[in-house]
Amino acid sequence: MKAKDAQISFESFQKQYRAKEFGRLYLFYGEEQYLCKFYVGNLLKALGGEVGDMNTNLFEGKNATIGQIIDQAETLPLFAENRIIYLRDTGLVKGGSDELAEYLENPCESSIFIFWEKDVDERSKLFQTIKKQGTVVCIQPQDRAYLKKNIGSLLRNEGKRISDATANHLLDKTGSDMANLRSELDKLIAYCMDKEEITGEDVDAICSQTIEDKIFVMIDFILEGRRKEAMALYYDLLALKVPPVKVLVLIERRYMQLLKVKSLREQGEVAATIIPKMSGMFPSQVQTLIRHAGQMTRKEIQNGLNLCVDIDEGFKSGRIDEAIGTEMVILNLLDRTMA
Repeated sequence: MKAKDAQISFESFQKQYRAKEFGRLYLFYGEEQYLCKFYVGNLLKALGGEVGDMNTNLFEGKNATIGQIIDQAETLPLFAENRIIYLRDTGLVKGGSDELAEYLENPCESSIFIFWEKDVDERSKLFQTIKKQGTVVCIQPQDRAYLKKNIGSLLRNEGKRISDATANHLLDKTGSDMANLRSELDKLIAYCMDKEEITGEDVDAICSQTIEDKIFVMIDFILEGRRKEAMALYYDLLALKVPPVKVLVLIERRYMQLLKVKSLREQGEVAATIIPKMSGMFPSQVQTLIRHAGQMTRKEIQNGLNLCVDIDEGFKSGRIDEAIGTEMVILNLLDRTMA
């Protein structure tokens, strides 16, 4: 293997993959596990591997020993050029394995290693060795442009189309998780079997809200002073076993975003210049923030943020019950909104 210190972007990996420029050591990880699964599967096929065949060895979970992995890597392939060592969610790159890291400095020339991990420790010797000797690809949630391109491509393959506005509406419902998006698209395709175009009404009829969507709807109710609706939705979230601390974290994040939008508006900026500065947010979400920020004073927003921080510290110290503390935050924010 040629050392090249290759932690590359997802986009760079896609270019290499399309050009069939394959290496001999890969690590895939990141929040977007759907794309990790997709590209690991396709990389296996491109390299001539398949789980279950005599020259592809799958090690999954915590059971495999380093000795077993190295023994298989040192075994010559049968009637093929390469043996593929496929390590899936082993925890090795998070826990660290100096023995495997040392082996990967000079492995058997006929072996190809593919790691697919949910969690890694970038400080570990194994991670640093893979980064130096092979290709590390971190795949995080994709931006809206990428998601809409994939929506359009999938629907065209099914003989259907969707407008840009409806695609945005769909993404507002599903969020950026591609596994969830694909599931909702499959339901839409089945629902619209006899139709060529998918409409916003179809999306509303079929697509369910994510938990985060529900929390943000609740936050909108809070900001609008709609006590009954906000509290009803909060109790629904508790019934769905959503951790109260997750609700508080998202409320705190929303107030931080409100404060940023408020500052930008006070500097004379308009929606067209604010939207690109709100990383990770969809334009429709930013427009809603701009509207709310315009109806609140800076002091109201800052007080709301301070309240969230104070209650969060109470959680961490054990002084405040999470469910009670989060409900207290919601009620206090409602009172300030209505004052």
